Amino acid sequence: MPNTSALKKRIKTISSTQKITKAMKLVSLSKLQRYKNELGSFKDYYNAVHEISDSFMTADEGEISSLPKLYFIVMPDLGLCSAYSQGVLKKVREVSQDGDFAYVLGTQNFETLQSLDLKVINEMESSEHFNVNQGIKVISEYLDTHQIVAVVPEYVNMMTMEFHLYELSTANYQMRDDVIYEPNFDEVTMLLKKVSLISLLRFAFLTSKVSEHTTRRIAMEKATDSAQDMIDDLGRQYNRIRQEAITQEISEIVSGMEVS
Repeated sequence: MPNTSALKKRIKTISSTQKITKAMKLVSLSKLQRYKNELGSFKDYYNAVHEISDSFMTADEGEISSLPKLYFIVMPDLGLCSAYSQGVLKKVREVSQDGDFAYVLGTQNFETLQSLDLKVINEMESSEHFNVNQGIKVISEYLDTHQIVAVVPEYVNMMTMEFHLYELSTANYQMRDDVIYEPNFDEVTMLLKKVSLISLLRFAFLTSKVSEHTTRRIAMEKATDSAQDMIDDLGRQYNRIRQEAITQEISEIVSGMEVS
């Protein structure tokens, strides 16, 4: 049985760890709220862009399915959210094929994604400081040759996360007879493709960051609660040992008095 000094030392160590996990939970909660607000403001624009694109353009589905894929993947920069990062990796392994490309944000698992049957077309970059314009500049070069697919983790509820594929049709669009295109069909098509790409990347980025920080907040909350449970258990052990020591001292004193 540990002595009171060892228990006090262990309680102090766990309390220090608990302060760190609590601070990390608050940081993730702050970032989560910021990304949630941005996503809430942006989601209507994203939906409107894709409704307009679907309304005024039609594409050959057979041509789209034959194109190689370029996956847009957002990974975390920090750990402590393995459900998120491992889930993304599993989804990418399931859907990617030899010859597909990927644009990867985030430093975690960057080398792992490079080792798959994917050609990563960008250098390692932080997902917390995503330069949307730079991403669009790189991915736009593949609009006519690849189907752009965003791998997006989304929470169904606080305990269940699903991984969805959001596809941007980049095959040659066909002109509709009942629509007037100004200044001309080709320019309108290119503009719609780029606007749709911008909205997709922004939506995928914000949704992914919301999922990442939700995962980390839940993990840190569980770690903080577990630390408190350990502290409470050790506290009970400490009080029991201390009470036993006091009882033993009293017994010794009483025994000494009876002898004398």
